[in-house]
Amino acid sequence: MSSIAYVTDQNMLEYHRLCRNREMLFWRLSTREITDFHKGDLLFFFARGTMGRKKGLVGYAHYDSAPKLSMKQMWKKYGTLTGYDSYEYMEEAITKAARDGTVPKNLHCLYLTDVVFFLSPIYARDVGISIPNNLESYQYLDQEDPEATVRILKKAEETGIDLWYSDSGNAIFQLDEIRHLASMVHFRLPANGSKTEQKKAAALAGEKTKEKNWELIKGSTTDCIRIDAKSVTIGLPLVYNTQDKNLRIQEWMGRMTMYRILLKQNGLEKKIRFEILSVQDTKEVEEMMNGVEADA
Repeated sequence: MSSIAYVTDQNMLEYHRLCRNREMLFWRLSTREITDFHKGDLLFFFARGTMGRKKGLVGYAHYDSAPKLSMKQMWKKYGTLTGYDSYEYMEEAITKAARDGTVPKNLHCLYLTDVVFFLSPIYARDVGISIPNNLESYQYLDQEDPEATVRILKKAEETGIDLWYSDSGNAIFQLDEIRHLASMVHFRLPANGSKTEQKKAAALAGEKTKEKNWELIKGSTTDCIRIDAKSVTIGLPLVYNTQDKNLRIQEWMGRMTMYRILLKQNGLEKKIRFEILSVQDTKEVEEMMNGVEADA
């Protein structure tokens, strides 16, 4: 999983907020590509709030793609989703930002979806991270601290999100919080099985994600998640051979238990269910799992 803090113009964000844009196109003069950033990852807006000069995280969006476009192509395809009322305003802003007024033929853009704004800025120090106020472009948030994104979302839950801006913003936010909680738990757990067994587990997970509403837990190649209105279901592969069957079953049960405990400890209120992903006999595990779930 990857999240970044991205230096963003306050006026442009206010334009998007007032227009209730659910999608945005950011233009970038830099030719430096953002690596290790994938569809669905979070881009947090690092900008000044409506009051004061101190910068904070004022919202976020989901990264979708990085098209390379000329200014005319940008306006023709995205129009006011660029954050400007007219092509002339957009052209003027880009030209002013360019060195010597020279704008590259094609700009490196970021297309973002499912935008969420916070009611008030979240400052880096309040969530245990460090972002320099004079940051020029962007900064990874969770490469050295995999729990940073969860802390930011938890803080946003406390301070509130802008529901006037988007009626569905709360639903989007809750899904993101659950996804990153599950990712944080996954990061804490060791990998199970031999390399061959892990490869088979990844294949099982890949097949599962072809089903409706199932997805890989962010950062995982083996563990899956499905989120609905009342519950969260975690799909965990079980792969074993004759020699290590008992050990793998014990590891699977331990993994299930740790997911349940850590998700609850971090405030997940939905019912947690588990599903075994396997092509082998799982009756023994199902009986133990049913006993655990009955006591939960």
